[in-house]
Amino acid sequence: MSNFDEYIEKVRDYLKGKTIKEYDCPSSVDALYQGMPVQVGPGSNPGIILRSDTFAELGNPAEGSTGFILWTEDPSRVHDGRISLIGPDITELEGSSQPFGQVIMLGGQKLNPALQDKIEEYQHISDHLEGYMVRSSSRSIWGRISRKAAAKGFDLQTLGRALMIVMKSGIPEIESMEIVFVTSSKSDIQELDTIAETVESIRKDIIKEYWKEKGYDLECDLDCNSCNYRETCDDIKDILRTRNRMERAQSAEE
Repeated sequence: MSNFDEYIEKVRDYLKGKTIKEYDCPSSVDALYQGMPVQVGPGSNPGIILRSDTFAELGNPAEGSTGFILWTEDPSRVHDGRISLIGPDITELEGSSQPFGQVIMLGGQKLNPALQDKIEEYQHISDHLEGYMVRSSSRSIWGRISRKAAAKGFDLQTLGRALMIVMKSGIPEIESMEIVFVTSSKSDIQELDTIAETVESIRKDIIKEYWKEKGYDLECDLDCNSCNYRETCDDIKDILRTRNRMERAQSAEE
């Protein structure tokens, strides 16, 4: 049983009794690209979205937000391509600021604690998605959608498909991926955040244990998005990944 399996079931329980819009997207990255109203990929976002250029805002601190990732080694626990939305979509939110929740669930037989850091790097993809800007910390997600992107048809299915494209492209170990978005109410976000609080503690333990095995005893809040030493940590990760690739190649030759 994976570390997060219990919390995938808690998310399922959270969804029960709520009004949900469901979208079933294709599994393959190529198929996910088809029909996207905005660009997806490195450099797709030109920069900051000013308030005057904002169509809708999600997760402003005054409204509340929460976000987390769950993964399991059992792909069947995750409905591949499923996007569930509780609350209004972007098209209904012009000029407003809404609470925001985002839960990403991943399944793959080869997913493991060594991939935790890499998985989290893809949780917020504003630099890979046209018309979307996000500020984030470990659990909060504060996003803006530009007027131009909204005019092109940007909605939460667009965001979900973009997350699937970027994560599946970057992490081939992902076999199934499902996303839940919540824009309904502050109380719904607070309810979801009770799950996020425990998940946050588990992810920190996973990262600490992994790096401890590598000889690094981390003493930080493990929020890489706001860390002053992120560049140094990224360099260490690159070195370790290169070494692991070399070791695997050497083993294959033997």
